[in-house]
Amino acid sequence: MPKRRVFFAPHAARQFKQLSAAERSRLKEAIKASLVEDDATLSSMNRFPLRRPSERASFEFRVGEIRVFYRVVGSEVRITLIGRKKGNQLLIDGERFTL
Repeated sequence: MPKRRVFFAPHAARQFKQLSAAERSRLKEAIKASLVEDDATLSSMNRFPLRRPSERASFEFRVGEIRVFYRVVGSEVRITLIGRKKGNQLLIDGERFTL
């Protein structure tokens, strides 16, 4: 499988910058391993298609409590949202969010 290019939507880039340096580093390595070098459309324990895809994203990728939502378009992975899971709530930009 050829490597895919990863693009961050403007909101996702801002959300990425709000993470701590350690979280950004861990997330960059996980994105490289799971979304660039591996097939981003294959399900795994921490990467799977959403049960109800929305106009925002088709897939979810988990790295600890960080959640990355993305779409795959051709050879591109387009990251649309980055949030944090607290209990049963998804927080994006500090606010409760529902896809």
